[in-house]
Amino acid sequence: MDLVHVAPLVTDLEGELLAAYPGLTRRLTLVLRDSGDAEDIAQAAFARALEQRHRFRGGDARSWFYTIGLRLAFNELRRRRPNIALTIDHEPSWAMTSEPDLWRALGELEPRQRAALLLSVLDGYTHEEIGRMLAVRPGTVSSWLSRTKTRLRDVLGDDHDG
Repeated sequence: MDLVHVAPLVTDLEGELLAAYPGLTRRLTLVLRDSGDAEDIAQAAFARALEQRHRFRGGDARSWFYTIGLRLAFNELRRRRPNIALTIDHEPSWAMTSEPDLWRALGELEPRQRAALLLSVLDGYTHEEIGRMLAVRPGTVSSWLSRTKTRLRDVLGDDHDG
């Protein structure tokens, strides 16, 4: 009888993960600044989420999935940081033709701050939700977002207050 009730949860979770997968890949591309690496990490996050589905306690599956993906991405960045120096040659052509100033400004942000900005602006998560995803206090998220938005306004030449 329990299997009857568990099977729909697994199917629903898998469906939610599949629906969230493209968004995670886009976020990871901006965090990692490499679409190939982002796809690899998104695949690893999907596999990890399926392996760990017993740990999902309900609620926002996308947030849970993004948490897994972002933590894998941060681990990858820590692992490779001493070995990679980004130059203009590493910039993707799609970013450089559409929004080069924005791409470069985002690239200057610390990866967890960049992730917080994306989760707030693009996904509408609260500071508390982002804090849980990134394993920091909501006040830290607030501080990051304030400094990040100020930095982006300065770099992008926006003279407006706010």
